[in-house]
Amino acid sequence: MKYLLPLISTVLLFAACSKSENDEPLDPMAQRTVMVYMSGDNDLSAYAQDDINEMKAAANQIPNRNNLLVFVDRKSGKEKPFIAKITNNQNQPVDTLYKFTSDFYASDPEQFTAVLQRMTSLAPAHEYALVLWGHACGWAVSTDTIAQTRSASRVPRRAYGLDDYKWMNITQMAKALKSLPKMKYIFADCCNMMCAEVAYELRDATEYLIGSPAEIPGNGAPYDKVMPHLFKSDANMYKGIIDAYFDYYLQAFKSSYLNGYSVPLSVVDTRYIIDLCAKTRDAIDQTTGGYPQCPDSPDFSGIAFYWGYDAPLMYDMRAVINRLAPADVFKQWESSFQQAVPYYRMSMKWMTIYDGSSGSYNLVAAFDTFDDKLPYGCVSMYLPKEGKGYTYGDFQYNKYANNFEWNNVMNWSRYGW
Repeated sequence: MKYLLPLISTVLLFAACSKSENDEPLDPMAQRTVMVYMSGDNDLSAYAQDDINEMKAAANQIPNRNNLLVFVDRKSGKEKPFIAKITNNQNQPVDTLYKFTSDFYASDPEQFTAVLQRMTSLAPAHEYALVLWGHACGWAVSTDTIAQTRSASRVPRRAYGLDDYKWMNITQMAKALKSLPKMKYIFADCCNMMCAEVAYELRDATEYLIGSPAEIPGNGAPYDKVMPHLFKSDANMYKGIIDAYFDYYLQAFKSSYLNGYSVPLSVVDTRYIIDLCAKTRDAIDQTTGGYPQCPDSPDFSGIAFYWGYDAPLMYDMRAVINRLAPADVFKQWESSFQQAVPYYRMSMKWMTIYDGSSGSYNLVAAFDTFDDKLPYGCVSMYLPKEGKGYTYGDFQYNKYANNFEWNNVMNWSRYGW
């Protein structure tokens, strides 16, 4: 596991020069600019410097005519958000390009757009890629606005970028990204983002979506390990990111209760997500014995779900279709899935929610009931169910899931939901 590096790293960061009044491009038209959006004004703030230090350590692996820019918003009464370039200059490894004069919600879609537009103007390139750093919970949100929770311990309305209990919903993120160039990839270094619903929503914003369907450790990606892959293309890029990430935690967990496990990771090729959605709807229609009408639901026992312990929300979609559909239907569906999800690595256990009673992160009992013989694909989907959490109170997931275009195509209302 990673540890805090010496304080001198932080001093180096703040000693970096500021160009807050000079937005001139670094180099005319680099090949790729990778933009890391650190929404860290929350309990992940302490990890931000660790990851910046990892980027600095691997800066010599950034190819010529490529840029790595980092937007940093940390929990601090004095520090304002800033944009920096990670360089291979040992005298100035972090070059502050722009300092904001006031604080703002990094989870505000308008601010999100403005920051990324500024980063593209600071480092123009033929193509761009985006790393989402921070808290997330995929599609599991309430309304189509900046969601707000009532307390730090009660966070039903999630999505991405927790900042002072406010989150940016994925529908708003998709709208915000419309004004930016289509990304080569979006690498979600945050929890639960590999949902079919999220991939479908972001299909016009990125060629590839990379990340985990499950919860990830607070340390996140090992940036010194994934660095060279951030600037590659096609399969070499997404396979390299996934393998470096997965193998790092496989090794790191060896001396813990997670020995033998890692972080489930996958990639979605968004060119094929529309076809996968249509094939998934067709497969649901051909469920053996017919898909149950509300309030009944199919038997999902033993199938891995990646979030929602009181009300399981994010079942592994490959395992679900395998369970529900006849063999010939699953075979046809599988062909579409393998196009849309060309690479994944599964772990049957992973980091989970904070257990306040014991003061530590623990596995939950349900993990021991997952059937490890099912065909998993490391991408989740929502299936409506009856019961507390799905239909009333703070959650109402059966209602809020319909905010997403994927579920408009699935049209669960035809089964009474």
